Amino acid sequence: MASLRKGKRKPWTANDEERLIKNVQKHVLCLKKAFEQTSKEIHRSPKAVAAHWYTHTSRDQKHVLFLTMSGQHVAFNRKNSKGQASNMSLFKKVLSFFGVTY
Repeated sequence: MASLRKGKRKPWTANDEERLIKNVQKHVLCLKKAFEQTSKEIHRSPKAVAAHWYTHTSRDQKHVLFLTMSGQHVAFNRKNSKGQASNMSLFKKVLSFFGVTY
């Protein structure tokens, strides 16, 4: 196996992605733990794992693992963000998220 030169990025595999998602599900209240655990399993730095989560995995709508809501915004896979603007009441947002029509 050829060694990676500095600046070269190792591509993410489906297995790497699955481990990240599994660890975020397990440690949803502390993403830092999820990133540290994943980094040990896939031999990447916690910073690299976090960067991948925030730039790729968390933006994929099929991997919504948690959300935050306010009266003005809904943010998927984010804890501290303005998210998507919304005119709906918080109650209507929750119903809509679970597919309940009103």
